[in-house]
Amino acid sequence: MRSAKLPRSTIGVPVILALLLGACSGTASPPASVSLDDCARLTDGVITISADDLEFSAPCMVANAGEAFTIHFENLESQVHNVSLYTDSSKANEIQRGDTITGPDAEIDYEVDAMEAGEYYFDCFVHPAMNGTLYVVGT
Repeated sequence: MRSAKLPRSTIGVPVILALLLGACSGTASPPASVSLDDCARLTDGVITISADDLEFSAPCMVANAGEAFTIHFENLESQVHNVSLYTDSSKANEIQRGDTITGPDAEIDYEVDAMEAGEYYFDCFVHPAMNGTLYVVGT
């Protein structure tokens, strides 16, 4: 990477401007390194994801910005699981914690309010190593 010597105040302005424009664009999309083919996709307002062998069936989910949706969760094993949503992986800001269910073959629907475009984090509250990314994309 080429290095230019600019006053510190000059360096900060483009970075802040880029962050503000990115946050306000409303057309977020997953990084190029992410294959949406691997994600649980929205169909008729519902994302279906399951848990088995202490893993989610998909590493990511995709929803549309500005539209409420349902996460249909299927627990295929005897462990207790749920789906919880957070603003990021720090889990400092919980968006929603789904009720836990015990399988096998248990199902629950989580109603999710419309969200802004962006990248969010989800996990099983009981088993935090079970986690993934929720991409809310602009339409």
